[in-house]
Amino acid sequence: MKVSRSIQSRITLILLLFGLAMIALNNWRNQKWLKERRLNRLEQEAADTGSRLSGLLQHLSRKQQERAAELEMAYVSLSEDVELGVVCDWNGVVSCATQLQWRGMRVEETPLASEWRHVMPSLERMDAFISWDDEKAHLIVISPFYEGYDAASKAAVLIRYDSTRALAQVREEALHESLRQAGVLLALSLLMWFALDELVTRRVRKLVSNLRAVGTSTAPPEVLPGNDELTAISREFAHTVAQLRAVENLVLDAAEQERRKIGRDMHDDLCQRLSAIKMTLEVMRGLMSDKDGKAAVLTQQVIDDLATTVVVARSMARGLSPVGLENHGLKDALENEALFAERMYHVKCTVECADVHGHLTVVAQELLFRIAQELVANACKHSSPGVLNLSVHLARDEIVLRVVHDGRPFDDADVTTGSQGMGLHLMNQRLRTLSATLERTIKKGRRDFSIATVRIPLMYPLPNEREPPTNDDQSGSCG
Repeated sequence: MKVSRSIQSRITLILLLFGLAMIALNNWRNQKWLKERRLNRLEQEAADTGSRLSGLLQHLSRKQQERAAELEMAYVSLSEDVELGVVCDWNGVVSCATQLQWRGMRVEETPLASEWRHVMPSLERMDAFISWDDEKAHLIVISPFYEGYDAASKAAVLIRYDSTRALAQVREEALHESLRQAGVLLALSLLMWFALDELVTRRVRKLVSNLRAVGTSTAPPEVLPGNDELTAISREFAHTVAQLRAVENLVLDAAEQERRKIGRDMHDDLCQRLSAIKMTLEVMRGLMSDKDGKAAVLTQQVIDDLATTVVVARSMARGLSPVGLENHGLKDALENEALFAERMYHVKCTVECADVHGHLTVVAQELLFRIAQELVANACKHSSPGVLNLSVHLARDEIVLRVVHDGRPFDDADVTTGSQGMGLHLMNQRLRTLSATLERTIKKGRRDFSIATVRIPLMYPLPNEREPPTNDDQSGSCG
């Protein structure tokens, strides 16, 4: 028994693969959860730092304690997540920064130049601004404040945080957790392997050995010790073998009797039938040489019956596999269906079909054809119409299929019992596949017309085209 094909290895492999999949999923969820928590914490820390620092700098600026303001910026730069930071006024002049060489420079001349576009709107509104970049690798915090006591002395604290280190730490923590789980999974898989080998595999090998010995030994097969399922199988197998061997003699005797009976039947029945067929063929040969043409009449009758059968078969084949749909489009397939309905049900059918190529896939067109086929069949079989019109119109955002006839109104309840309801069931499945709707209405007049309308929404509207005027109550041409 190959290890790769054994139940023991397959169960262990399935357990291992399932565990690895769960570990991978858990790793992804842990990373996502830890990342969101770390970024939220960093965002909250940045907002608190910006708010605290702006208030403190406002107080220090009014007290003209520039040295203390520089110490506060240096204290902020000690954070592992802070990458850069500056304090600038309304004109963009840096008063203090995490890098001393930027003092007196304009913000546009520092590495934070790309963030200056956010500073002016924040100063105008005097509202704090906090935002991540697209990759969520950097967080920008802007906290405005007043340097002096007048409204024109506006300044802002601009700090950029780098989340790269924090996210790397998150991935490392998630990886360590996954490695611990993988170790536990490996230990459980090994334990499962040895347990299956001891409880199942070895006993199965013994059972297989007993099975193979049945064909070469007359002794009864050995029953495995124990009270588990394998023991029950072994016991039942031994009992079955004993019964089979007892029946072998009866089978051999019955086979010999059946051979004799078949020989008598072939002599008394089959041979006589073959002789009769031989005589009939001789009579037919004589008729074909007669002058009265009886054989020709019989032959022509068979040919006519075959021709009618071929026509019906071809029409049914077209209905089952609409070749025209793939080769010539939906209109050709619907016309073939109309011809089939005229031959089978003696109803006058007309077809109007717009070009839906490019708006429905071939598969969707086939589903639409099947729906039309079921509607026509139901109308012909259950409503007994004299005329029937089958039309497909293309609107701006939908395709409309209508089947209009002058027969009795169609009632779904009349054909949904037993096997007769299978066609409607399949049609409803196709309608759901196309996200289509089916409406049944009756147009009153000198002649009542039953209208079945199917609306198939398009995935996109037709370009540069107004929706043609349609009227749901219009039945189209009905002969």
